[in-house]
Amino acid sequence: MAKSMAPIVMKFGGTSLRDEDSRAHALKHIKNYSDAGERIVVVVSAMGRKGEPYATDTLVALLKDVGHNINPRELDLVMSVGETLSSAFFSHLLSHNGMPAACFNGRQSGILTDDNAGNAEILEINPSRIVEALDEGKIAVVAGFQGVNERGDIRTLGRGGSDTSAVALASALGAEKVEIFSDVDGIANCDPRQVEASSYLELISVDQMLDMADEGSRVIHPRAIKASLKTKTPIVAKNNFTDSLGTLIHHNKSSDEEVVAIAHRESMVLIEFALEHKAASHVDGIVNIDSKRLLLNDDVYLSDKLEQLEETLGFYKLSRHWTTISVVFNNKVSKKPAGLDYAELLDSPNNIIRYLLKESRARETLKFLHGRYT
Repeated sequence: MAKSMAPIVMKFGGTSLRDEDSRAHALKHIKNYSDAGERIVVVVSAMGRKGEPYATDTLVALLKDVGHNINPRELDLVMSVGETLSSAFFSHLLSHNGMPAACFNGRQSGILTDDNAGNAEILEINPSRIVEALDEGKIAVVAGFQGVNERGDIRTLGRGGSDTSAVALASALGAEKVEIFSDVDGIANCDPRQVEASSYLELISVDQMLDMADEGSRVIHPRAIKASLKTKTPIVAKNNFTDSLGTLIHHNKSSDEEVVAIAHRESMVLIEFALEHKAASHVDGIVNIDSKRLLLNDDVYLSDKLEQLEETLGFYKLSRHWTTISVVFNNKVSKKPAGLDYAELLDSPNNIIRYLLKESRARETLKFLHGRYT
């Protein structure tokens, strides 16, 4: 039976590429499809995690060691290096393992973005060169997390950008599905690093997954989920190191069966203004708490965002080490919110219970809420 011309897009995160053993597992997954005659597009993150030589945070540290006020153009260029190197290396590795491949950076992949350095949106994709490589019987290996603006300057896509690259490319290519590989077995009903009793979901609706991603779940970024909506491309979250079937993120309506999952944000900075902060909507990555308070990630972009906020709204108070924890239902909340004397219950949609608390109490709170609601 002839295989569909629709390709399969496979995205491998940094932990799947960090060393020889990790890459051997990735090669096995790819070979299974290659041997079956499938057309394959592989999207790669930078290799490894912070402290390892080719990880994005390690590369950015080269600039931070000189000074923290980094020009966004230079920062984006440096942040794109890890994925570019990863795509060339992994393409070479595939070819030497009997699977001819060709590598592509963001420009070569036809990914056009806006000019928002560090958090660019994909405007359109022309994947003609990728299709050409597939037609030649090659595996296309694409550097994730990046595209170019209309001037040809490299722009990175923000946190989870390689996931966004993979799903957006899948949509542009009319892919059969996207498989996103990491070091966990799929989408858990709570962070398994924090709660040992958490379990993995067999499937979850795209609407609930989008809510989880918006509430801080780091398995797949909200932009990646949104990129699948137009073409209803199925997404499967899988473990690179096992043969687990993973979690299918589907585009069907939520079932009557109750599905509950817990998401949280880490390392947040709480900012409080004397004035209402409606004018702060131009700053990326804001999580609104109320009319005078908001949260931002405590990351390399924080100082620049604080400058933007100060220009608009003036004086603010800042405190670090906050977290939000959200219980996300697939339908309307069916249980009364738990009263936690150390946590603030925040306004939220009718399918979400959301708390604000200090990060030091996150683990105990996750365990409590998991036991109560799942």
